[in-house]
Amino acid sequence: MESSLIPGLTDDVAELCLSRIPYSCFQIVSQVCRRWRTFLRSEHFSAVRKLTGSVDEFMCVLMESQLDRRDGRFVKYLFGEVFDRSGNNVGLIPPVPGPFMSGFGVAVLHGSKIVFIGGYTRDERFAIKGTTIYASANVYEFDPPTNSWRKLACMNVPRHNFAFAVVNGLLYVIRGFSSYGDSLISSEVYDPETNQWSLMDCPNRPVWRGFAFSFNSKLFVVSNESRLIDIYDPKTETWEELDSGQSLSVYSYTVIRNKVYFFDRKLPGLGVFDPEENSWSSVCVPRSPGGYWFRLGEWNNKVILIARLGGCKALTGDLDKENASKWRATHIKPSGSNATVVLINF
Repeated sequence: MESSLIPGLTDDVAELCLSRIPYSCFQIVSQVCRRWRTFLRSEHFSAVRKLTGSVDEFMCVLMESQLDRRDGRFVKYLFGEVFDRSGNNVGLIPPVPGPFMSGFGVAVLHGSKIVFIGGYTRDERFAIKGTTIYASANVYEFDPPTNSWRKLACMNVPRHNFAFAVVNGLLYVIRGFSSYGDSLISSEVYDPETNQWSLMDCPNRPVWRGFAFSFNSKLFVVSNESRLIDIYDPKTETWEELDSGQSLSVYSYTVIRNKVYFFDRKLPGLGVFDPEENSWSSVCVPRSPGGYWFRLGEWNNKVILIARLGGCKALTGDLDKENASKWRATHIKPSGSNATVVLINF
C-alpha cells in the first residue's frame, strides 16, 4: 500500500499544506521523497496552489556567465536568477541544457513554464574563414517545482534570431535564420497539450529578426527595417498588414498593459507603441552603466531596465504615471550579463 503524503494526515489535507511551501524551498522539498517529488511536478499541484491562494508572481532573469576551466579556457553557459515582488533573490535556475546558445527565444507557457527555443552555437575549430554557425531546433522547458529542465519536441526547422510570441496558449516562432545565414520564410506553432510543432505559412519578409507579441488574441509580428506589421488571426488563419509608419531596429522589448516598450538601435530613449491606436511615443532613460545597452523586462506591472553588464542595480519606472521619466533604483542586481527577463506565476 502506498504511504500517505504526510503521516497522520489525509492526502487532501497534506496537499493543502504542501501547496503553501514558498518557491525558495521547492528544490529541497522535492528531494524529501518520491511521492512529494511526483506531487510537486503534477498539474494538480499548480491547481491546489491556486485554490489556496499561494500563487505569486516571480521575475526570472536568464543570463550569460562563464566558467574558468582548468585548461585556462572560459566556457560560457546560460543560467537564471529568480526575484520575488519585493526584489529578493529567492533562487537560481540551473544552466540551460546543451551547448551555449545565442539568438534564442524565451517564452512562458501556462503562466509558469519557461520555454527556451532554438538559437545557434559557434564552432571555430573547422572554419576556414571566420566562424561556423549551427542553428538549433531544440526546445527545453523549465519546471519551477523541481527546478529542472526537460526536453520538448524539436521544431521542424532549426532557426535562430527569430520572432516569437504566445497567443491563446500556443507558442509561435516566425521566420529567423538558418545555419547558413539564409532568411527563413516559414513559421511554426507549438501546442503544449500535444507537444507537437506544426509548420504554417507567413508573409515573406527577408529582414533582420524583429519581434512579436500578442494583442486582442492576435499575433503581431514587427519586422526590423520595415514599416509593415504582419497580423495573424488564429481564428481565421489569415494574415493582414498594418503600416506602422515607422521603421524599427529593435534589440530589446517588453509588453505591459497592452503597450509595447522597446529599445531601438537608431533612436534615443525608450520607444512606446500602442497597437490599438497605432501610435508612437518615447520616454527618456538614464545612461546605462559602462555605456552598454539596457535590457527590458516587466516587474510589478512596471518597466524594469537591466544593464547589459552584470552586477548593476536594475531601474524601474511606472510609465503610466505622470512622473514616468523618473526612474528609481532597485536592489535587484543580476549577476550575469545580457539578461532576458520573463514573468512566471507560481
